Amino acid sequence: MSDDQRHASRRPDVLTFVSDELTDDLTLAGEIMAKLKVSMTGTDADFVVKIIDEYPEDHPDYDHNPANIVMGGYQQLVRSEVMRGRFRESFEKPVPFEPNEITDVNIRLQDILHTFKKGHRIVIQVHSTWFPYIDRNPQKYVDNIFEANEEDFIKSTIRVYGNSVIEIGGNVNLK
Repeated sequence: MSDDQRHASRRPDVLTFVSDELTDDLTLAGEIMAKLKVSMTGTDADFVVKIIDEYPEDHPDYDHNPANIVMGGYQQLVRSEVMRGRFRESFEKPVPFEPNEITDVNIRLQDILHTFKKGHRIVIQVHSTWFPYIDRNPQKYVDNIFEANEEDFIKSTIRVYGNSVIEIGGNVNLK
């Protein structure tokens, strides 16, 4: 749950939003709802939303950590969730996306109770694959994704629009 997420921040297919350095400790508590507005050239996609605590570049390493764990700039995963887009309206009745049509995708993450320390940054990552943790989505709607054929796996351009919001505890909005 707390693995370093810097590898994903460097990927060209991951949207990464970074706050300014915090001037005071900030505790976030409560429910989290990611309200994305998306479009795509395909007819299905997965959406991964992550909330990350980024440590300052000059943060000292911990003696108890293995030598390869560098804490300066560490991006600690705090909360994450994956939503298979076909289930955005209902888990009982999956529906395809209309290509190039802006669509709401609301993703409820696990509740949070986390304090981001002074000097840290809040990072939000949004991406559409988390392979090998989550199986690949073909980006094309098929009735049963586990029976998708090789030709069902297509390239799709996915856009996340600027009026998307992450609501935390009902009163903190990250845009």
